Amino acid sequence: MSRASKDERRTAGAESEWGTVVVSERAIADIVAYTVLECYGVVGMASPNAYQGVARLLSRDKLHQGIKVERDKGHFKISIYVVVEYGLNVAEVAGNVRSQVAYNVEKATRERVTDLHIHVQGVRVGGQ
Repeated sequence: MSRASKDERRTAGAESEWGTVVVSERAIADIVAYTVLECYGVVGMASPNAYQGVARLLSRDKLHQGIKVERDKGHFKISIYVVVEYGLNVAEVAGNVRSQVAYNVEKATRERVTDLHIHVQGVRVGGQ
């Protein structure tokens, strides 16, 4: 068994005769972040704390800060903070993000996503 931190052991995935597969919450957050950025209508990830009502876009190396992942008894609870493109239907963009994230996380981990919350922190003209 590899030397995993307490946090990683808490998020252990599957056991087999060869050992234990450990998937950290940070790894799940990275899967979520790259999935979200591929979704149509998403300008970027945002910080959970909007400063004076203004959402700040996160740089590529800090994308996981716009995602909160909790694992509880074989399923995931995920909150995602995004900025969407101006002029698009926000509900449609959020629905697309929801379905893509749930599919990719469940495919990668073989565990269900039971709670998935999309927080739209702002709206921006694409590319700004």
